[in-house]
Amino acid sequence: MTSEEIRRSAHDFRRSDPELIEEEMAILEREQNIEAKSSSISAVFAETLDYHYVPLHMGGNGGSTHKPSEGSKALIEREVSLEDLEVMTHRFYDLAFQDFTLDKFIRSHNDPHGSRFAKWIHQKLTGSNIWDMDRHSRDLTPHGVSGGRSVVIHDRSSAHAAAWYSPKRPSNEVGRHFTLEECRVWMRLHFWAMRESGVVEKSPSFADYYVRFIGHFVSVYERSATKFARESFRWSADSNNIDKYIQDGRKMNDVLNVTFWKAALDLPVEEVEDDGWPYLVRQGSHYLDT
Repeated sequence: MTSEEIRRSAHDFRRSDPELIEEEMAILEREQNIEAKSSSISAVFAETLDYHYVPLHMGGNGGSTHKPSEGSKALIEREVSLEDLEVMTHRFYDLAFQDFTLDKFIRSHNDPHGSRFAKWIHQKLTGSNIWDMDRHSRDLTPHGVSGGRSVVIHDRSSAHAAAWYSPKRPSNEVGRHFTLEECRVWMRLHFWAMRESGVVEKSPSFADYYVRFIGHFVSVYERSATKFARESFRWSADSNNIDKYIQDGRKMNDVLNVTFWKAALDLPVEEVEDDGWPYLVRQGSHYLDT
């Protein structure tokens, strides 16, 4: 596949999902007003705050895209700061760089992955333009990927295309999109990083919202992965799981090469049958006690 075909792959992926289409349209709109100021970042609160439920706010084409709400804005303005998000995302990449599965997708450890991810989360929850502003300052020099090809990384879609064609992937996997098992590994490590960063303890409300937020967005890459978001959060609550993962060479043997139907047998029946989550949450289904 040529560099032009990789670019087209990123374009096709971008046009395949309402979230990515909405994101691209928002970027184009904001580019007409680049001088808009970034929203202010709130101070860090040290105390643990009481839990309150904040629903995901959906809108856009057919109500299928995530939109910031007064509730999600308040989570950032009053409970979890950009600095907190950066601690979480930097820790996630520290873990991902060591992981048997995920590191193959990461072309370079030197790019500011954690900072960019935190700004994307901030923008999605508050409606700020902090991630857009970061995009405008990026180096648009083409980066080398597998087979001597190159790609310009300028948004989420092109970044994921670069991951699919990472030179660190085995030749028989180059170009293949993310699978269920890879999404599950990603979520487990990400929620583990959220615990280690102190965010779960500091703001149970944000943690609850964020698990549902990721449950929505992971479906862009693999729709069946949403069912495993809550399990992925629970996984890191048990130190035995983490100890075994490290002993196994940071390889999740209980996830890799496991089909959806086999993996679903280990989920609570109510989670397998709950087709409304993460948008509709049943009474008494709060799961942050673990």
